[in-house]
Amino acid sequence: MHLILIGAPGSGKGTQARRLVETYGLVHISTGDMLREAVRSGSDLGVLVHTYISQGHLVPDTHVTSLVEERLDRGDLANGFVIDGYPRTVRQIHEFDRIMKSRQRTLNAVLRIDVLDDIVIARLSDRRIDPVTKRIYNLNLEGDHPAPDVEARIVQRDDDRPEIIKQRLSTYHAETYPVIEFYRETGQMIEVNGARAPSLVFAAIQKRLASLEQ
Repeated sequence: MHLILIGAPGSGKGTQARRLVETYGLVHISTGDMLREAVRSGSDLGVLVHTYISQGHLVPDTHVTSLVEERLDRGDLANGFVIDGYPRTVRQIHEFDRIMKSRQRTLNAVLRIDVLDDIVIARLSDRRIDPVTKRIYNLNLEGDHPAPDVEARIVQRDDDRPEIIKQRLSTYHAETYPVIEFYRETGQMIEVNGARAPSLVFAAIQKRLASLEQ
């Protein structure tokens, strides 16, 4: 099974991706994680990527596509994958189609998690990351607080500051609306309400995926 996961920053894509991995044996490909790893590497590309991310802009298509193409060639995708954060522009749609066809792979569905901007801003403003384990915590969620020793070192990512979040959302809507419309027209789009509890969101996703197999 090959799935695309679409949603605004903070819509819960990561949470749902983990559930898809656990339930269906898929590999989670996160372009966000790949970009942050490039930043941590300190490479020329990483420095360039950091400039775009810290200003709330999307990284140019060519850089992201190169990372995705390299990831699909690692040989660990026997059961398929769920890709999070790509494609995010019409140009990337066509690049992704080329990448898939050249590897004899077929896209099964595009999952869109729909969440209002106000909810996204509230979620991300309360998010913190442990720089050691890379685990993300949400201070506004019950049961998601770190242990005291971890709490002393957690930090807010630059791209989780409210002013940057608003810029990210503005960019997201402008760039990805055509992508959403494209996949709606192909009939591959599955849309679910992401404002609910994660378990309810995943139940809705499972129901829709099951219908594809009938």
